[in-house]
Amino acid sequence: MPSGAVRGRKTDRDSADVPVSAPSGSEDSTPPAAPAAGRSGRGQRRSASLLVAGAPALLTLVCGLVGLGDRQLWRDEHATWWATTQLTIPELVALLRNVDIVFAPYYGYLRIWTAVFGDSAFALRFPSLLWMSVAAALLALLGRRLYDAPTGLVAGLLFAVLPTVSRYAAEARPYAQTVAVTIGATLLLLRAVDRPGRWRWAGYALGVAAVGLSHLVALAVLAAHAVLLLAEVRAHERRTVLRLFRSWLVAAAAGCVVVAPLVYQAGQQRHQIDWIPRPEPLDLLRLPGALLGGREVATVLGCLALAGLAVSRWPGLALAAWALPAPVTAYLVSDQMQIFYPRYLLFTMPAWVLLAAAGTLFVARLGTPATAPLRRPVLRSVLAGAVAVAVAVGFGLPEHRAVRHDLVEDEYAFRQVAIFIRAEARPGDGIAYSGYRYLRRAIAYELRHHPRPIDVFLAVPARERGWYHDRECPRSAECLGDVQRIWLVTVRGGANPLDREPGARGQLLRDRFTVARVAEFPRIRVLELVRKR
Repeated sequence: MPSGAVRGRKTDRDSADVPVSAPSGSEDSTPPAAPAAGRSGRGQRRSASLLVAGAPALLTLVCGLVGLGDRQLWRDEHATWWATTQLTIPELVALLRNVDIVFAPYYGYLRIWTAVFGDSAFALRFPSLLWMSVAAALLALLGRRLYDAPTGLVAGLLFAVLPTVSRYAAEARPYAQTVAVTIGATLLLLRAVDRPGRWRWAGYALGVAAVGLSHLVALAVLAAHAVLLLAEVRAHERRTVLRLFRSWLVAAAAGCVVVAPLVYQAGQQRHQIDWIPRPEPLDLLRLPGALLGGREVATVLGCLALAGLAVSRWPGLALAAWALPAPVTAYLVSDQMQIFYPRYLLFTMPAWVLLAAAGTLFVARLGTPATAPLRRPVLRSVLAGAVAVAVAVGFGLPEHRAVRHDLVEDEYAFRQVAIFIRAEARPGDGIAYSGYRYLRRAIAYELRHHPRPIDVFLAVPARERGWYHDRECPRSAECLGDVQRIWLVTVRGGANPLDREPGARGQLLRDRFTVARVAEFPRIRVLELVRKR
């Protein structure tokens, strides 16, 4: 059974900082021996930390690199590309006044990144992969701090092989960053509690601010921080407890004050999440599968997490406060604000993984006598961790394949369409879009390095509107001009998709053009329209 967090911390500090004198009269009882032993102990702990943190980080990096730039971008990633590479600073500011103010910090540093490394799918996603690798390392260190080194290592390795981790490590959005800074802020709290000081509490305040600036919903982790603080100080005298709680409240409040302007602006943009469907009761039960990468993986890790609650009461309570209140609250307030969405709650995933790791080693150590040699429980822990990671990999393989597929998020085959148009279009051709509001930006990305046909029905570009969406011509005939051939990119089906084009524009195209060819791609098609003679 792992030692309690407070007791384990005290032992580490005593062994590192308190010299052990040799018996009196010994010839070797010289003063320099104690500092040397202290330096040796610190070096060993640094080596252990490097192993515990480095192995999960490296595994996350390797898993995330598989197919990182192969999958096409999907609509949210197209928004990232457009905001960070296609807009001037004033145009980006105008956009953020209307929408996506919560992503302003992310867009800010990604503009610098893309200016240096370009806008390929690999380049856009690589910062997320780095963040996920950092998250794996920090999670392992947090597991070691709350439980022990084997638990931390197993947690980090389990995290690294989850399909959800690979998915959001390969996404040009800030969710991987949110996971990393949430774990980091938790470690900064424990560091401040271990050795309270003004600068350590200032570091924690910055950690809280980073959590909020990364994603506002993730500030719900403060509930877990309150439980962790209670767990850490419960054995202290009352005066010390009050001082620590006061310091925590001040630091947490300071971090929230930094985020307050963003919260206010985000409140003015609540309309942008109105599209999120209101959850049903079953959605709460489906959430672990969405967070962990499939129903099978969630079932295995969920059972282990339940066992993890039995390992140590206070860490278990803190991790439960991390994993559960945010989804339940998001569900309860869904009538007023639609924030119950798996990727918005991704910051709770580390708590599930830590509990599962603790449960894995708890089960492995059952039946081991307290007097057993050290080698046996360590070996059993290693084997149990290896089995848990292997099971997670095995059950997660179908989902790993799915998250690396072009049609993730039920998207359309934009890349194939762009390749077709690039090969078939000629100078003077036009292009039009129908049935899906994100088509124009998706094709613009895929054709960004190639000549594009004339966008015949574009009236006001989105960059001039301070929005993500363009305005099309209200009078289609005036915009059509004398274009002789149009490539109509549409998601509408039927034997002749042109018959399903609505309104005056659809009638105009049917009157003046003939369908010469229909090219079919997954969930999308391209119509070659040739002007009637």
